[in-house]
Amino acid sequence: MYKLSKPFDYESDIRYNEFDPISFWDEVAKKYVHWDKMYDKVYSGNEMFPDWFKGGKLNTCYNVLDINVNNSLKRDQDALIYECPYLKKTIKLTYYQLYEKVCEFSRVLLNLNICKDDNVLIFMANTVEAPIAMLSCARIGATHSVLFDGYSVKSLIDRIETITPKLIITSNYGIFNDEIIEFTPNLIKAIELSNYKPKHVIIHNRDCTILNDIDLKKVQTIPIVPSSLDWNKEINKIKKNQQTPYYDYIAVESSHPLYIIYTSGTTGNSKGVVRSNGPNLVSLDYIWKRILPNSKNNIFFSHTSIGWASFHSFLYALLSNGYTFVMFEGGIVKAKHMEDDIWGIIEKHKVNAFLSLAKTIRYLYKVDPEAKKLHSKYDISSLKSIWTGGEVIEESISDYIENKLNTRPSIGYGQTEIGNVYLFDFLKKNPYNTVGSPSPFIRPSILSEDGKELSVNEIGEIVFKLPLPPGFASSFYKNEEQYKKVFNKFPGYYSSGDLGFKDENGYYGIVGRADDQIKIGGNKVELNTIETSILKHPLILECCSIGIYNQDCYNKPIGLLILKQDSTVDLNQLKNEINLLISNDIDSFAQLTQIIIVQELPKTKSGKTQRQIISKFLNDNSFKLPDHVSESLQIYHDIRFLYLNNNNNN
Repeated sequence: MYKLSKPFDYESDIRYNEFDPISFWDEVAKKYVHWDKMYDKVYSGNEMFPDWFKGGKLNTCYNVLDINVNNSLKRDQDALIYECPYLKKTIKLTYYQLYEKVCEFSRVLLNLNICKDDNVLIFMANTVEAPIAMLSCARIGATHSVLFDGYSVKSLIDRIETITPKLIITSNYGIFNDEIIEFTPNLIKAIELSNYKPKHVIIHNRDCTILNDIDLKKVQTIPIVPSSLDWNKEINKIKKNQQTPYYDYIAVESSHPLYIIYTSGTTGNSKGVVRSNGPNLVSLDYIWKRILPNSKNNIFFSHTSIGWASFHSFLYALLSNGYTFVMFEGGIVKAKHMEDDIWGIIEKHKVNAFLSLAKTIRYLYKVDPEAKKLHSKYDISSLKSIWTGGEVIEESISDYIENKLNTRPSIGYGQTEIGNVYLFDFLKKNPYNTVGSPSPFIRPSILSEDGKELSVNEIGEIVFKLPLPPGFASSFYKNEEQYKKVFNKFPGYYSSGDLGFKDENGYYGIVGRADDQIKIGGNKVELNTIETSILKHPLILECCSIGIYNQDCYNKPIGLLILKQDSTVDLNQLKNEINLLISNDIDSFAQLTQIIIVQELPKTKSGKTQRQIISKFLNDNSFKLPDHVSESLQIYHDIRFLYLNNNNNN
């Protein structure tokens, strides 16, 4: 008879899931999750719309907070740590302190008649108030939808009219790239123009006493949403009216939506992913007990935005397991962010695992190739692993992490739709050109365009056999037809849209998006492989390759390049040197026909280069940029200007 392995044995858990997946998930759900009402069936529904833990009732907030507060070993341990280097501010909240603040704000929500069937839109800065709002929604059974900063008016209108929130919670200002960013001006316009009006708006008016004079003057001019409520005043009302915080909680159905989150939109329009309470918690509990190093308390640091799926997974998984989550407000763009800010935080809090952008490691590799400067300033010996993700990672990054930063490189693979880790270095020995092994509960394959399973090291689309495990999106919000499309390409499978391969030892590698593969003459080439060659040049800090269509309907690749600081070059010589690298790695047919030096590449908040949108913008004069790229409009137009003006010069 199979049982969950303890300590974790990867092969044993795989055999268990393959032999009896129903018993596998039944044991996980009963072992790690508190159910107010036990489910009637582990699995029901159908392959496309599985209904996990039907009939069961639970509360996510109780599972991630109350259980730890009731544990004397966890009650006074740090749950959340907030860091903002620009403000020189640190906030620590123990499990008990976070619990008290969540119960207080839950009472505020109830006083506004927010209930189980309501949606709440959270448009806030990366401060502790954002996860407090998220957890408070979960406590009373309301569904939250968190947006990252910088949303355009038009995108906000779309979210408001689609989600129809009874309440919007926002901040007056945030910090991004050492600058004050405003939240309320766009929100005021969006509410004014929207056909749907929220019943309430709560503003977290942040402390201004720590700001310098220039920032203070800017914050003082930020407009207030008409008829809005003040976060702190609403909490003070509870005390004034002698109300107690809401120490109770609302048990909801396993399938009840915990949150709605929008995809990054790297290829076009975003999708509203719906994640359910029960399946999400069960899935996260299983995998996160197995991907972090064994410790009484793991301290995990990420500078991800609250608006992304990774932040949601980190928050609920880390707290559920009784770990500490170090969150960050600011930006990782300037040299001091990459050279000092993040490493100072790691040293200060003795962080065990850190999720970084590949861009950060790439930068260090260029400016501090032996990491001597970093090690001379900071003690990062507490780090057991550095994670990278969000894009395809070249081997030099993993090599630098392991051999210069002296810690384990880990590349986690997941998507907003997935909501968890599907590929990871569980065995701690996968080669640098791969992501790792499948999670024990997943059955991936590599398929050709016509649906045939490919052989070892052949590149095709990575797909996952249905039914998908607990935690995958239960639907796309108010768009079921679009949801079904991700299962239509290869019947019986979820199409990830990512190109990958499986090596001779069963490790999976990701080489790019399926739509980032271009044909040059009769040859197929992945744009990411071209970029890997470009990045070998010592003067290149970042790059993006794009396929340009010519009149004969085939692609010619061009390169958008960001140079290292203070680099001066002869462009023809640089192009020739890069093309020599490409010829040696791939073939001469993949050589760049043009290089363009840019100051910045348009990216999502999670650090993904918006390659497909750049490609459409350069190839099609009638293409209209999506609303969600409003912050990058100038970058796009600068790239197009340089492309058109350099077209005859390369």
